[in-house]
Amino acid sequence: MNIFELFTKHKKIFITGTDTEVGKTYCASLIVKDLFKNGLDVFPFKPISAGTISYIEPSDTMSKTSLKSSVTKSHNFNRTSGHNVSKANEDAISLFDAVQNRYSLDQINPIVFQQPIAPHIAAKLENKTLDFKLLNNVFNNVDTLGDVQIIEGAGGWHLPLNNTELLSDWVALKKLPVILVVGIKLGCLNHALLTAQAIEQSGCELIGWIANFIGGENDIARENLAFLQQKLTAPLITQIKQGQTEVLL
Repeated sequence: MNIFELFTKHKKIFITGTDTEVGKTYCASLIVKDLFKNGLDVFPFKPISAGTISYIEPSDTMSKTSLKSSVTKSHNFNRTSGHNVSKANEDAISLFDAVQNRYSLDQINPIVFQQPIAPHIAAKLENKTLDFKLLNNVFNNVDTLGDVQIIEGAGGWHLPLNNTELLSDWVALKKLPVILVVGIKLGCLNHALLTAQAIEQSGCELIGWIANFIGGENDIARENLAFLQQKLTAPLITQIKQGQTEVLL
């Protein structure tokens, strides 16, 4: 079953990764672009993020320009030379671009913490609450957006929300099917097998996985891919290579 068929069958799909920095957003953005291009109104939802950059908001006469800077308050708008300068999470901006600005950054990424650290620690430092109740509220606020939704997690599968709740348990409560992004690199075999096992033990359905060649494609990487195809019971949905700009639906 390809990506288009998966989103035709499942209206909401959660995408997670074997670790942080394995390319969840890169893969999610490619999926969003191609679903959108093929006529599906897809809403990309990243409920939680940590860390922001500055960027100049797009206008009719100017494209968006990211400005790497120190971390500041998220979704905070200022005026610079007549243009809006926004603070937002970089992953959220990628999803915002992928859907061609159809949905706002606040809709795409409602919970944003200042520092690029574990969200539950960031929440403590900002004296904020991060829990199931908050997630349910933001989830319900966007429930009707799009024909389909791709919901991107933060970090790996068992991301802590606080001292007692995990994001994975919330996903299980919502009965969301899961796609796993595997960053093909040294250590990915153990990470992929453990994460797939953890997803199933959480009571979720792993409907497929994506091989993201973050370390480049070579003979060793292909051997890793072949091993995972043999060991993972969920189907390989697609392979993503460095610099790829579209996926085959």
